[in-house]
Amino acid sequence: MKKHAVSYAIIRFQPHVETEEFANIGIVLVAPRLSFLDFRIETRRIGRITNFFDTVEHAKIRTILRHSHDELKRIKDLSGHKGDGQTRFEFELSDNAEHLFLALTKDREGVIRFSDVRFAMTDNPRRKIDELFDYYVRRNFAGSIYKEGLLERHVRSVLRMREIGKNFKKKEFSDGVYSATFPFVEISDQKPIKILKPIYLGQEDPTRIIDHSNKWIFTINRLRNFLPKDVVFAVEGPKGNRLQGKAFSEATEQLRLNNITVVDARNEVELVGAIQ
Repeated sequence: MKKHAVSYAIIRFQPHVETEEFANIGIVLVAPRLSFLDFRIETRRIGRITNFFDTVEHAKIRTILRHSHDELKRIKDLSGHKGDGQTRFEFELSDNAEHLFLALTKDREGVIRFSDVRFAMTDNPRRKIDELFDYYVRRNFAGSIYKEGLLERHVRSVLRMREIGKNFKKKEFSDGVYSATFPFVEISDQKPIKILKPIYLGQEDPTRIIDHSNKWIFTINRLRNFLPKDVVFAVEGPKGNRLQGKAFSEATEQLRLNNITVVDARNEVELVGAIQ
């Protein structure tokens, strides 16, 4: 498919001009040759914003985001010559999507700001804006591997504080064909006696929660004859909707049915109790 040049800017929430701190909240993108102008803006999952800007009332943040969404929606409609125009911007209805985009992203004072305009090539502008939104706002690069790494560091810090970290070593197990490395294996008399594996099961997609759990169930069962009998998974679950919670409950139940002890990785008492 033919690729088109697109321009985009990151929408930013910047309530404190004095500190110049901001949070990415959306993307606006234009494909001039296609007269395509669209946006994505976060209006639901605002915990990251409210936690960072804790001096701003949550209701005020929600109102600002909702009003920004409505304004961007009117501008998007205007790019298709719909509506009565926006007096905030200096353009005529005959102006095209690119002019609307440039007027919108022009630097001006306010709580809602825009990054410098950036450029890309794509054969699907609608898909591209979703990809950019997932990257800059939803931060999908911080996936399971990244978050599991953070969870591993948390567990390591707990072990060190309790002065039991020296008992656990990183170790690989293999059946000659299939292998897996565990970050915390308790060694006694040069023999592994317990495995502690941090596992992140808070994925946004419920299917990925179950898939990730099943991957480790397969690993444990495949290597069962080479592992110590005592296997503990320190799990972090989702903070989202009902379907995520249902998938998490199913995943942890399957772990337990496969003789894997499951503890809350963020509950230090429960975590230490399972490994002492």
